Amino acid sequence: MYFYMKPVNLHGVSLDIESSLFSGQSFMWDKLSGGGMYYCAPISVSAVIIQASDAEGVEIICDSDAVDALPPEEWFSRYFSLDVDTESLFSEAFRLRYPQLAGLLARYRGLRVLRQDPFETMVSFMCAQGIGMALIRRQVTMLREQFGEPLTVQFDGGAARIHRFPTPQRLAEADPMKLRACTNNNLARARNIVAASRKVAEGCIDFTSLASPETSQEDIRSALSACAGIGLKIADCIALFGLGRFGAFPIDTHVRQFLGEWFGFPEASGALTDRTYRILSDRATDLLGPELAGYAGHHLFHCWRTEVRGLQAF
Repeated sequence: MYFYMKPVNLHGVSLDIESSLFSGQSFMWDKLSGGGMYYCAPISVSAVIIQASDAEGVEIICDSDAVDALPPEEWFSRYFSLDVDTESLFSEAFRLRYPQLAGLLARYRGLRVLRQDPFETMVSFMCAQGIGMALIRRQVTMLREQFGEPLTVQFDGGAARIHRFPTPQRLAEADPMKLRACTNNNLARARNIVAASRKVAEGCIDFTSLASPETSQEDIRSALSACAGIGLKIADCIALFGLGRFGAFPIDTHVRQFLGEWFGFPEASGALTDRTYRILSDRATDLLGPELAGYAGHHLFHCWRTEVRGLQAF
């Protein structure tokens, strides 16, 4: 039985649900058309639908009285990191130094970095490297359909069929030849996902330990990059989006471009080697602050793609 509730009052907290879900940090969410706009995803073993009801609250529709072992309203607040004050992401000194950029960023105060499942984050970023968001989303959907358990979601008098994300055990046992269809036909990448999933299933990769504040970002990078197919960028993505380490600062082509264009970092003009990656990451952290550098970086990333490149999530 599904139950319906409106438990989350935002109390004026800035939240842009669509930008948060479709800004390149998660590829699990789908839009459903009904009497309103619905966003649907499997969260752990639950099917969850979110509908914005008004400026002050949302409605959560789910198939149990807990989502990822939390009451739905607590899960929602944690997932969308409502505890982070996005109004203070960029310091007064930053806004004074970059007033035009600060004006652009002010449009995205509602963008939230999500606290996602680390295994889902790891596989999602491994399975579709170097391609656009729309194709990544299709690849992750294929992965769920091929290897995940089906769920039927009821909403607004209708129903939709979605699939859970496969467990580490399921992907550890997957045939790479079958999995390659979900990795842009890259067999080596499929084999890497199987091997990394096996390390998670066997406890060689312990996400709980990696998420601990006592584990340094460099230790996270070292542990994750021991898996073939995971380099510095994917390790930092897992840290930021999957482990709640909001200081982690992933760098891809878009990030390298805005670090050069907006901030004049000379290293951004060259090839993104491990050495230049580390230099750029350190410089960005110095600029944005160690606690929330990655959170602020995702705002910059989304602003760059939207305002400068004119790119869409779909």
